Amino acid sequence: RGLPSLSRCAERAPEPARRAREVALGRVDDTHMSTDADLHLSDVHLRADCSDAGCDLPCETVFPFAEAADAASSSDDAHEPTAAVDEDGDLLCARRKRRKLATPGRGRLRICHALATPLSDVGLQVWRGALLLCDHLFARESAQLLDGAVVLDLGAGCGLTSAAACLAGARAVFCTDAHTASLRNSANNADANGVGGRVRVRRLDWSAVDVWPSPSEGEFGWSSSDLQALRGATVLLAADCVYDDGMTSALVALMSRVLPALGPSAVAFVSLERRVNFCLEGMCARAPAAEHFHRELEAQRGLLVGSLVAPDGVPQRFEYERAPTLELWRVRAACASAEQGASERRVRSENSAEPVSGDILVRGASSLTPRS
Repeated sequence: RGLPSLSRCAERAPEPARRAREVALGRVDDTHMSTDADLHLSDVHLRADCSDAGCDLPCETVFPFAEAADAASSSDDAHEPTAAVDEDGDLLCARRKRRKLATPGRGRLRICHALATPLSDVGLQVWRGALLLCDHLFARESAQLLDGAVVLDLGAGCGLTSAAACLAGARAVFCTDAHTASLRNSANNADANGVGGRVRVRRLDWSAVDVWPSPSEGEFGWSSSDLQALRGATVLLAADCVYDDGMTSALVALMSRVLPALGPSAVAFVSLERRVNFCLEGMCARAPAAEHFHRELEAQRGLLVGSLVAPDGVPQRFEYERAPTLELWRVRAACASAEQGASERRVRSENSAEPVSGDILVRGASSLTPRS
C-alpha cells in the first residue's frame, strides 16, 4: 500500500507484484484488502531486472560490490545538495549523482528473491539493512573479527549476509530462518555464489529455543556436530529483522541468552531501518518498530550492552541508497562490554597524563546518553 511506481520488473512478475504496481498507480481500489493481503516491496527491488531468473522465485539480482581500494566512505556523499531559486522564485535543487561503486569483474553476489510479498514472506526479498550490514562485514575493522570465525545469521531471509560473511573470511556460517521457503532459497543462493560448502542452512525459531536448538532430523535439521560447532560462534548477524514487535522481543531475548553463553569475544550486529508512520497515539510521526527494539534492548541492560555504529565509518561497497533511517547496532554481553571498556580505559590512561573516567553507553528509547 502506497508503493512507489515500480519498474518493468513488476510487469513481468507474477500477479502479486503486478497488483502492487496497479495499487501504487491508483488503478485498483485497495480499500477492501485485508491486512494479510497487503503487499510490501523493498526499495532495493524497485529497479530489479526479472529476466532469466533461473530459480523458483521470479527475480534474480546481481549485487556488485567494490574492492577495498574503490569503496567510498559514506561521508563522501554526506553533503547536503545545494539549492537555489530561479527568476520566478522556484526552488532549484542540484541532485546528487548516483555513484557507481563497483564495476563488472569485481565482487558480485547473485541472489534469487521475490517481489511484493505479504508481510509473512518479506524474508524472500532483500532489504537495505542487509546491504548496510554487508558493507560492515567487508569493512577493514571486520576483517580480523571474521577471519576463520563461525557466524550465526539470524533471520537470514535470502541468505545475502550469510554469503557475504563467507566471502569476508568466515570459516562457517549457520544461515538460519524459521520459514521453509526462505531456507530453501538461502541454500540455493549459497550454492549459486560458491559458498554452499561453508553455509549450513538450518531452521531456527527464536521463540521455540532457550539457548541452543535441539538436535533434529529432516530437512534443515540440527546435527550433533552442528551444535558443537555453533558453541564456537563469535559473530551473530541479524539484518532487517525489526518490523514485528513480537519477533523483535524474541530476537533480543535470544541474544540475551546466547551472547553470554558464547563468551566475552562474541558480538552481534543488528541492522534495521526506522520505518516512520503517523501514529494516532500522540498524533505524530514515529518509528514504532525501531522504538520497540530500543526499549527491548534497554530492558536487557543487565545482560546486553548496545551501541550504534557510526555510518561514516562504514565504507559503502554495495549500490543502494544509504538512507539516514538506517541503523547498525553492535551488541555484546554486558560482562564482555565491561571487560572491554576497562581494557580500553587502561590503554588510554597509560597513553595519557589525564585520568580517564568510565563512560558507559546506555541506549534509551530514543537517545544515546553517556553516564559516568
